[in-house]
Amino acid sequence: MSIHSKQKDKEMARIELLIRETPVEIDLVDRVISKYERNEQPQVVKHQKKWHYKVAFATAMLVSLLFITSFISPTMAATLKQVPVLSSIFRLAGDLGLQMADEKGLSTKPQVSVTQEGFTLSVSEVAYDGTRVSIAIERPYKEDQKEALMDCISNYNLFINDEPINSFAPSESNSISGFMYPGKDNASVIIEFSDLRNQGGKPFPEQFDLTIQAFVKGIENPIEIDIPVKNKVKDYVALAPNISRQYDNIHLTLEKVKLTPVTTSITTRMVLTDNSTFTDNLTLLTMGIVIIDEHGREIEVIGGNGWNATNGNIHLDDLRYTPFESVPKTITLKPYIHLFKENEKGMFQLDKNGYPKIQYIPELEITIPVQP
Repeated sequence: MSIHSKQKDKEMARIELLIRETPVEIDLVDRVISKYERNEQPQVVKHQKKWHYKVAFATAMLVSLLFITSFISPTMAATLKQVPVLSSIFRLAGDLGLQMADEKGLSTKPQVSVTQEGFTLSVSEVAYDGTRVSIAIERPYKEDQKEALMDCISNYNLFINDEPINSFAPSESNSISGFMYPGKDNASVIIEFSDLRNQGGKPFPEQFDLTIQAFVKGIENPIEIDIPVKNKVKDYVALAPNISRQYDNIHLTLEKVKLTPVTTSITTRMVLTDNSTFTDNLTLLTMGIVIIDEHGREIEVIGGNGWNATNGNIHLDDLRYTPFESVPKTITLKPYIHLFKENEKGMFQLDKNGYPKIQYIPELEITIPVQP
């Protein structure tokens, strides 16, 4: 798959997450995504698109080892080729933050395995930085194994200290959803989730027991795995700038920023000041934010959770990005919108490479100091 195709997949994952997590009365997700797919450039192979598995805003993590080495830098590609086949899933999954967690000893390796009806699932690595929880799961590799592990797991439930994960969710708004995406190969996956403390939910404990109930095709009862989870990140930067910008009817506030060696996260609040709502507003539902440091170096979006009530004029977003290589002196948020065709509702304008055109909104740009 080409670099442009991968970039398009990441962007569509982010768009899908934004729309799907906004409880509008009309289902916009399939409408927008299907129209976009129909308008794709012919060189894009649809069965390679992974965006519908993760949000994620990204996400960039939907890759295998071969997928990764096709677009990372030659230096990193050379490094990965030296890593043994049995190396960390986190190191090979394409997420810089998880790679740092493994390299800096910020992950744990419980090596827990459960076998049921001849099907084995193992948890080989866990990372928790107080922002997101990432669980590496794999099954024994077999050369004749045709079905990817991701396709074998039809669903899963999560429990923290024997309580359903949504006991930590806000009582009257969003729910906590996990995302599953490929690991280093077809025999591995990563399950990832975050709390919604910035949207009114309860924070996860610094240390807890996680139970995963995995529903595997062909097996009647779920495979249950118990895993210890611990936040090993002690050094991080947490800011509450509460800086606002106004453009037209959009009032945007940067409420919180957190930088760890594993994740960069921001919380924003967007208010429409003219009594309009987010319902059926594709331009605002698909708004994105690019983050750069003082040298213009951009970090990659990897996930997020958004919420606004149906017919509401307030939208909250918790957005997660890859970490900075070192703590920057400043960070700049550059909000942008996607451009839609005037005469075809829900259709993006596409550039020459076949992915959506965007337009930055400089009036909403925010720069904050990180280091004194």
